[in-house]
Amino acid sequence: MSTHGDALTAAGWHPGRDAGDLAMAAALTTAAVVPPVAGIRGWTLFPAAREALREFHGLTLRPVAAGTGVAATGCVIDPREARHALRAFRALADTIGQDVFPLGRTDADGLIGVAESGSLLCVDHGGRWLLGESVADGLRGLTQGRAPRRIAPRRWAWAAPVTHEDPLENAVRSALVGVYVLHHRQLFDARALRLTATALRGIGAEVLHRAVPLPGGSLDEIAGPLAARMRQLADAARTPLAGCALTVTVSAPEGTAAPYSSVSCAVRVGHSAAAPTAAELSLAAGAGAVLGRPWEAVDGCARDLAWYAGTADGAAPESG
Repeated sequence: MSTHGDALTAAGWHPGRDAGDLAMAAALTTAAVVPPVAGIRGWTLFPAAREALREFHGLTLRPVAAGTGVAATGCVIDPREARHALRAFRALADTIGQDVFPLGRTDADGLIGVAESGSLLCVDHGGRWLLGESVADGLRGLTQGRAPRRIAPRRWAWAAPVTHEDPLENAVRSALVGVYVLHHRQLFDARALRLTATALRGIGAEVLHRAVPLPGGSLDEIAGPLAARMRQLADAARTPLAGCALTVTVSAPEGTAAPYSSVSCAVRVGHSAAAPTAAELSLAAGAGAVLGRPWEAVDGCARDLAWYAGTADGAAPESG
């Protein structure tokens, strides 16, 4: 194990390092030798991958500590070490909405890749991981044993405050808080609330699914009319809301770009027989929202909603 404090420096990296022709030859070999995977296009050497290879190609990094969060591991930076992982990296690219190019392999046989945003990613037997928002940060995290962030859909849930005696209007009020939070964190401006009613008897079939446009006005001004409009829609559809679990969802408007389009806030009432008036507030985000600025915004939303729900320390309890 290296006694150096920085694995990159110990491996021979320095600011301005350029592996030049050796890096480009390895990249071209990787791009040219494509495994036969039906229906999947080959590797694309995009700018962030080219820059990462020129700076880091040829380095062999060793762990610098036992690990602060997980076991530290070393790696080899050579795209040819992961060129066979086309299927795995294409699936990862589809998940995060960014192309991925192979960068190397960890000592634990994890496949390392760089995304178009410059983030360092890893695919191993345990799943898909964000090692760092930059290649240098990710390599240092890997060799220091810093816990990576799993690339997977995420969901948080809290008990929503009871601010109104009518459960549906109470759900609408909490959903409107979600509208404000998503706007404040610059994820998107919602244009409607969606009411879903699910029968509690039988197989739990969805019996109503309607969108209600958001009018202008403050929360106190529009919450009551919105709840009344939802009841009118249920009556028109001959769907009694009594005996149903009701979910009011704030989702991205049509045309919202990924990964922001994968984010939603919802409030559910009537789903618990033991506490029929209890409301659950939740926030969900797709796997693509784990990286970069979208993650910062989603994390901020989780903290805001936790505060609204009365979590003492502002923590966001994450559910499966």
